[in-house]
Amino acid sequence: KVHGEPLGPDNVRKTKEYFGWDPDKTFVVPEEAAAQAREAGARGARLQAEWKQQLERYRSDYADAARRFDTSFAGTLPEGWQKALPSFPAGTELATREAAGKALDALREEIPWLLGGSADLAGSTRTPMVTDGSFQPGTYGSNVIWFGVREHAMGAALNGMAAHGGVHAYGGTFLTFSDYMRGAIRVAALSHHPVTYVFTHDSIGLGEDGPTHQPIEHFAALRAIPNMTVIRPGDANEASYAWQAALENTHGPTALIPSRQKLPTFD
Repeated sequence: KVHGEPLGPDNVRKTKEYFGWDPDKTFVVPEEAAAQAREAGARGARLQAEWKQQLERYRSDYADAARRFDTSFAGTLPEGWQKALPSFPAGTELATREAAGKALDALREEIPWLLGGSADLAGSTRTPMVTDGSFQPGTYGSNVIWFGVREHAMGAALNGMAAHGGVHAYGGTFLTFSDYMRGAIRVAALSHHPVTYVFTHDSIGLGEDGPTHQPIEHFAALRAIPNMTVIRPGDANEASYAWQAALENTHGPTALIPSRQKLPTFD
């Protein structure tokens, strides 16, 4: 087997002999494989040409949607989108997960390509608060994804979405469950993917779930990841504008870490 080291000359020779190739020739592509590669290239070129023609027809028939398409793939945001961010009066009390959820729902209206959801915790993480519909094959009218109880898969999917472009991907879960998606988070940071994580329930004050749900070391662990931005809002207004910081961060992932319990809103 090959895992941590290359085959080496002897094993390369044995491999060639096993497949019936000339063991004395190097850098040779069997004709069967080369033919398949040429066929795949031609097929891809044809499909690309057809897609470009379809896109041009789309631009002609749906000019406004085409502009949004171009804006999303350029990585820019609609003009004046920040005006959608809610503000909260001083002297009131509100959990920062509630404020962040209200901000997210407002931004989803302004930025249709703000696409994401939660690992089966939308009701707790407020990602989002208004769970209208579901984005899935054949149904594209919603910008909510139901990832299910699978944090690592959610993190990996967010990376793929960010790498593809055209969307700003986000995902929500409890802060303590960020451990389950740590590998995907590190890949996002190493790849400078502008993914947003919403890790709620930021302290031991989270209800009746006990120590398995109480984050202790998680802040230090996330902050230690290179290219990772971690924001723990101090009140509702900071939670709202933390979303602005996340969307404007195009050089790496951002973790928003709001509270379950109510916090006073400052002047």
